[in-house]
Amino acid sequence: MRVIGTLSEKLPKREQKNGRGIPTPLSPPSFDIPPSGSYTTAMGKAGEAFEKLFEILAKLRAPGGCPWDREQTYKDINPYLLEEAHEIVESVDRRDFDGLKEELGDLLIHIFFYAGLAAEDKKFSAADVAQGAVEKLIRRHPHVFGDVKASTTKEVLENWEKIKQAEKKKGSMLEGLPKGMPALVKAFRLGEKTSRVGLDWSDRNGVLNKVKEELAELEAEPNEQEYGDLLFSLAQLGRFLKIDPETALRKACDRFTKRFQWIENKCRQKNQPLQNLTAAEWDALWEEAKQKNQKI
Repeated sequence: MRVIGTLSEKLPKREQKNGRGIPTPLSPPSFDIPPSGSYTTAMGKAGEAFEKLFEILAKLRAPGGCPWDREQTYKDINPYLLEEAHEIVESVDRRDFDGLKEELGDLLIHIFFYAGLAAEDKKFSAADVAQGAVEKLIRRHPHVFGDVKASTTKEVLENWEKIKQAEKKKGSMLEGLPKGMPALVKAFRLGEKTSRVGLDWSDRNGVLNKVKEELAELEAEPNEQEYGDLLFSLAQLGRFLKIDPETALRKACDRFTKRFQWIENKCRQKNQPLQNLTAAEWDALWEEAKQKNQKI
């Protein structure tokens, strides 16, 4: 890479604020994090490790480096980025912290790789990426870095949405959701966003009634639209139950898979083809699988 940009580069500090003490969209205030022993030491070590990672990626992309790395483009590494993100989620679900550390490292490689490609194209550097993140966090937390008052999570999220709208200057507050986002996640996020401006049920009983209403409509007219409306309502119920619907469904899929595989193994030991099982045998085996695998 011709230019990557390191975390040791000096980042500009600006202190412009509007009359309410809120950082203006393009000019966050400068601030200092008080030094605190282990935190400062850890960040120093992280900076050294990040710079070493930059150097390694630069060597891989440089003439005489790795042929595969030198051939990669933004689009080429997109599928790998998604794969790494899914592996991080799986590590979290398993509470596998060794795996999580490794997968976060893989994700970090991809982030730096994208930044390196952009630096080669003279678009931006890794330092620009970090500075942008710093500025965004300051702008969107005026209750911490400014004079805005926000004592509850609800107030924080409402302020966040207002600031984001001012930054993006989009026609709709819903335009920021990626088109390729998984539909169940998108349904959840749509409900989150619109709830911040008052479009929501007052409590979970309200959304439960909506789920029942949509189920009745599906029973009356079993079609794609009614089925979709029911799924959307269930995603909103997840918000009120503080359950991520994507995680819940993923774990349900895992339970189903493991229980089915338990039945497969049991039938294999008896040389009993699955296709020959009766409905009653399937029910009995499924209940047995649930009992044998209570923690699944």
